[in-house]
Amino acid sequence: MDKFNALSRGAQLMLVGAALLLVDTFLPWQSVSFEAPGISVSESWTAWHGFWGVLLGLLTVALLAWLVLRLVGTEISLPVPDALVAAALAALILLSALLKVLTDDAVAWGAWLGLALAVVIAVGAWLQVQDAGGVDSLWNEVSAAGGGSGTAAAATDEPMSAAAPPSAPVTPATPAAAPAEPAAPAPPAEPVAPAEAGAPTAEEEPPAPASPPPPDTTPSDKPRQ
Repeated sequence: MDKFNALSRGAQLMLVGAALLLVDTFLPWQSVSFEAPGISVSESWTAWHGFWGVLLGLLTVALLAWLVLRLVGTEISLPVPDALVAAALAALILLSALLKVLTDDAVAWGAWLGLALAVVIAVGAWLQVQDAGGVDSLWNEVSAAGGGSGTAAAATDEPMSAAAPPSAPVTPATPAAAPAEPAAPAPPAEPVAPAEAGAPTAEEEPPAPASPPPPDTTPSDKPRQ
């Protein structure tokens, strides 16, 4: 009960009106009776008969669920204010109830009661909108929310290069000197032919020839003949 009293006057009217209207949708909204001597026939249909009646019932269930969630303190994140959501549902309920009464034949008392409860719901929605600052204030909130989401989306789509300038290119380090080329391998030594027997080798030089003895210049003591 404390949570119900904590609601605004408009929310209280909508909650009570939606609960009663949901019950009323199961009462006769159309009735036909036929009487003849000794015969009496009557037939009735609830609000859940025909397009406008089904739409009215679904909208009533949606509004009642929305108000109950707010009553228990459940937060639902939507891009529009809560008062605007409730006002839209209330306006659709009133329109559906009015069209249901105008298009049906043999309207019963339940339809008139349902139309009156739809008016109560609409009045409660109007009071809640006034408590929230009026229709203009709500539309300004919607426009601001739409503009903010558009700006955020545009900022997200910008390339990362626009957010931060690219850093200066780093000069590559001078490559180290190429390693010295390895020395070419020495050509293989030519094979030495085997020396012939008695022939001097390259390592063994032949002895120098002996010089002839000098002529004997000593005078002979023997007289010449």
